[in-house]
Amino acid sequence: MVSAIAFSSAVTLLAFAPHASAHGFLNDPEASFKEGVSKTGWVINIDNFWDIGSGGDQVGKFKTMAKEKGMSVKDVLLEMANGKKCGNTRTDVDPKPIPSDGKVKFLGNGGTGFGHQGPCEVYLDDKMVFQRDNCEDEVPGGPPGSNEPSEMSVDFSSCKGKCTVALYWLAFQNEQWQAYINCVPVSGNGESTTQTEGSKTETSSKSEDQQKKADDKKMEGDDQEKKQEERSSIDVGFSNLTENAGTVMPATNLQP
Repeated sequence: MVSAIAFSSAVTLLAFAPHASAHGFLNDPEASFKEGVSKTGWVINIDNFWDIGSGGDQVGKFKTMAKEKGMSVKDVLLEMANGKKCGNTRTDVDPKPIPSDGKVKFLGNGGTGFGHQGPCEVYLDDKMVFQRDNCEDEVPGGPPGSNEPSEMSVDFSSCKGKCTVALYWLAFQNEQWQAYINCVPVSGNGESTTQTEGSKTETSSKSEDQQKKADDKKMEGDDQEKKQEERSSIDVGFSNLTENAGTVMPATNLQP
């Protein structure tokens, strides 16, 4: 017969089981953590930091309130964590190389990516380079156990030499607001990384604009050349007319 204590313990374990698979960390570039700290854990967990209720469209409610307050996800998390800008991660370590594919990756300890509803932001030093309102849905990882992380395409071109990659993720677990903050020093030339889809689109648009301007300029030049030819033709005709007008025609004998 199962005792009440054993049953209660089992219920407690079940209640916390989903939380474990939802935690995670930056694994590319990989974050370094302070001694004795779980690398997959949140920095702080606060119930209803803002009064948006439990469950329902917490993502939408947060987005509305954040806009009204003029706050970013980073602002909210730093307020929750009392200014711990890098959470429990270390920045006094050797820098990691900038990812060659231009992607920052978050791995959940269940072998997937982001495991809770909620927004995230990525910064290079103080410059925001990535933002999504609901990272679990918008940048999902693979299925549990696949070890396929959530991948965030980042433009590293502003990083020349050394800079710090920082991830801020606010995870909603009903009334619980969980703050995840990871910082990683990186080094290298960010311009040499693979272009993100966004930068490809921007570059493509610029190329198309430049080509259009070149075509317009050529067309304008062709029009000017055509007009010049018309002017020359008119000048030649006028010159011939003038010469003919100045020529005295010989008198003709009108008599039979």
